[in-house]
Formats: sequence, structure tokens, C-alpha cells
Amino acid sequence: MAETLSDRERQLVVLASKGLTDTAIAHKLGISLATVGTYWGRVRIKFGPLNRTELVAVFLQEQAATVVEGLRAENQTLLDALNEKAKTEEMLRSSLEVVRGLVASAPDGILLVTKSGTIQLSNEQAESIFGYTHEEMIGLDVDQLVPERYRHNHVVNRAAYHENPVKRRMGEHLATFARRKDGTEFPMATALSATETQAGLLVTCIVRDLTDVLNLFAG
Repeated sequence: MAETLSDRERQLVVLASKGLTDTAIAHKLGISLATVGTYWGRVRIKFGPLNRTELVAVFLQEQAATVVEGLRAENQTLLDALNEKAKTEEMLRSSLEVVRGLVASAPDGILLVTKSGTIQLSNEQAESIFGYTHEEMIGLDVDQLVPERYRHNHVVNRAAYHENPVKRRMGEHLATFARRKDGTEFPMATALSATETQAGLLVTCIVRDLTDVLNLFAG
């Protein structure tokens, strides 16, 4: 539905997704607060009778959908490597070396996370996205990459996911907000898949920062 938005309506939703209040949006766009309200009304006509937060979430999900297939393809490559090589714990250690080679030049951030939520592997792109050094990222609790206000739900959802590690389609987990080391937040598309190994369940997380995508529409 996002393609039905006018340029101004799209700017409105993008600025809201970046945390701007309606007053700040009015100032940014040089329009009145009443006009901002009028634009929200037009967005609701196109998206449905949703509240402001829900409208932003729908927009982010649609933008994230444009990068979904690429993320899923990358994730499948990693899963194939792990499933083929990680038959024993010893083989898992060697297979991680193979995976490190695969992720090193990947265009997206990639994390390999244990059942307990510990990051076991990350690539440079992930470290750049989240603002951590490689040494800081390895061993970090993945929940630390989630804004504090969402962290409880993330812990609950992660536990439920590990209890039933069926591969999620990205349509069920398109977009969310993530937290950098410095505390700043950004919209992120992510793909999750799980594989069982002798060392336990491992989850591959492929992430892409959507900030540039949204900036295209911010004006």
C-alpha cells in the first residue's frame, strides 16, 4: 500500500518512523500542525483505521519487504553450509571457519546466535551496523541489540522461537527497531533461521539497516 502514498504522505510516515512528533514534523516540512493531521487522515484512508504507531509499523514492514528475498537467500546459503558440515561438535568448529569465510564479504550484517542468546559469530558489516568491535560483539547477549522498551518481548519471543525452531518466513518478521552500542536506534529488516547441531540449536540472523531506504523518502 505504500506505493499509493503521495510524496508528502510518505515524508510524513518516514519522519514519524524516525521518532519525530507531529509538531516536529510540521516544523520540518514547513506546514501547520492541522495539515499534518489532515495528512494522517489521508494515510489512514489508504492503510486502514490504524493508530499512528501501527501506520508506521505497516510502512516499515512494506519497505523491509523489498529486501526480504535477498536476505532469505543469504540465510539459506549459511544454513546449507552448517547442515552439511556441522554433524558433530568437532565438525561444527571447523564448519564455523567455513561460515566465517562466507560471511566475511556478505553485504548484510550476519550473526550466529546460540540458544542462550549469545552471539557466537558476527561479520564486519554487523559490527559496523551496531557499532561494536569484533571482540565486543562475540559473546554479547543478542538482547543488547534490542531497544530496552522492546527487550522483554524480545526475550519472550526468542525463547518461544527456540522451543519451536521452525524456519520463519520473513513475512512474519519483516521489520523492527534495533539499538547500536551508543544507544541510538534504527529500523532494521531481519531474517531468522535455525538449525540443530550436536552443539545445540544455532540461529542465523541476517540484518539490514533500513535507514538509507527511509532517507530516500524523507525529502
